Amino acid sequence: MHQPDHTSGLLHAGLWRCLPAAFALSCLSACQSPLPPKLTPAALDNASALAVPGVIQPISLQGQLSIKLQAWNDTPAKGVSLGFFFLGTRDAGQLDLMTPLGSQMARLAWQQNRVTLTDTKGEQQFDSLDALSEQTLGEALPLRALVDWMQGTPCQDLPYASEDSTDVFSQAGWRVDTSHLKEGKLTVQRAASSSQRAVVVKIFLDR
Repeated sequence: MHQPDHTSGLLHAGLWRCLPAAFALSCLSACQSPLPPKLTPAALDNASALAVPGVIQPISLQGQLSIKLQAWNDTPAKGVSLGFFFLGTRDAGQLDLMTPLGSQMARLAWQQNRVTLTDTKGEQQFDSLDALSEQTLGEALPLRALVDWMQGTPCQDLPYASEDSTDVFSQAGWRVDTSHLKEGKLTVQRAASSSQRAVVVKIFLDR
């Protein structure tokens, strides 16, 4: 399992510096060591062809991910924008993160009893997907639920409450707005509390 060390926060720190041009250029050099190849649409087709009826089918999604962490207590606000490519299901998926210039920074992958981060330094294992998300993205984002939310539906594993609009619902402490999903935009927000900061996640899907 993952053990904290001085290098484990490197990606986390890098993500929050990736907006300035100087960091974007440094990422190009840092990413010279190849990461594992992406699964292609053909691989997705093969996976679908072998899928068992009644089992969740793998999907392929890509676009831009914007994360804004609001100021909280003595912690300043932060924001980052990344490209992403997702392949899989909510229970077994891989999420590739790219710099604004298109270079792959890391791959987050999860399946039953296994959660990993792969970057140019190699592979690290984590105890949970929340721990992986907090380490790399700054907060424990609901990555599994996001797979369903990007398709316009609540996560089937969790209770949820619909608002007046059928396009907006609350689940797992997050307010999910799918009203503009036809245009490829999803907005997910978490309100601040005494124990956590407010977070706004916006996803722009390629159509």
